[in-house]
Amino acid sequence: MASELIPASAALLERSHALSVDCDLAASDGQLSVLIGELQAVGQQAKRLVAGYEPADLQCQWGGESWSVAECLEHLALTTRAFIPAIEEAIAAAPALKKRRRLRTGVLARMLIRNLEPPYRVRLKVLPTLVPRPKDFGSAWQSFEQSQNQLLATARAASGLAIDRVKIQSPVYARIRYNVYGALRMLVAHERRHLWQIQEILKRRDRALTSLD
Repeated sequence: MASELIPASAALLERSHALSVDCDLAASDGQLSVLIGELQAVGQQAKRLVAGYEPADLQCQWGGESWSVAECLEHLALTTRAFIPAIEEAIAAAPALKKRRRLRTGVLARMLIRNLEPPYRVRLKVLPTLVPRPKDFGSAWQSFEQSQNQLLATARAASGLAIDRVKIQSPVYARIRYNVYGALRMLVAHERRHLWQIQEILKRRDRALTSLD
């Protein structure tokens, strides 16, 4: 039995090492916590935006070539699902963080994020596989919520890992590669882009109905 006991000095040394590791990871874990908070904020904002509207309003295209609210949500779900397999595979291969440092977004991802963040001026071409098909709002919302939960779980799985040291091939542009941390930040920016679009769609809806009064 004596061989199973850990001397007090050894126990203190082990605890000190654990605290040191926690300190080393604080910077990167803080960045990941911010990212997760932003993802959660997207879900909360989406709920607030659609609250009080009838499903018919959220399925209607209010002017121009704009998507409906339901189509925006379905597009977000399709995009997230296109990225998740590659991100999950890269996270599984990512090395552990062993020293205190911040995660790097990468130059290319940073440039793309700048173009994605709302209010946007440049319209990006959407791949046919990511173009949403008309859906009823209930189905589109369920699809969005499920994909959002998947993305949150994937981001949480990256804790303590050097996810800026592993890259994925873009499922949108095959010639482009960026690291996983940059890819996750891009997805959040992409979601904010389309929440802003939803806001603009609903403004058009409100103006259209006001003009009929």
